[in-house]
Amino acid sequence: TFEGADGAAKIAKLAAGYAKTAPKMMDGAKVTGARDFSAKTFKDIEGDTIPREKMVIFDLADGRRVAVRPSGTEPKIKFYMFIRRDPKGARFSAEELAAVKAESRASLDALWQWIQSDVKARL
Repeated sequence: TFEGADGAAKIAKLAAGYAKTAPKMMDGAKVTGARDFSAKTFKDIEGDTIPREKMVIFDLADGRRVAVRPSGTEPKIKFYMFIRRDPKGARFSAEELAAVKAESRASLDALWQWIQSDVKARL
């Protein structure tokens, strides 16, 4: 959260910075793709055009993703973090699922720490 006119300028700087200069690595994982939804037109799975908005999604080599976008209604820049883990078989066993959840939580916590450090460096 960044309040006031100075905060709005920081949010705009961060949003533009992520769109213009994608990190090469995030939390030790290579950034394998970046999609800038304000600069390019994308279609959803059904072929419908997704409206343009100030949002960038970064794909990481380890299966994580980060979406960055300024809020349209609040003095915030938002970071959405995603992780995907696939079972070796049809589904995870209860033990595997517990382990995957714990690993995923730790992985996302580490990514969040990296993002906070990156934001400070970009400002």
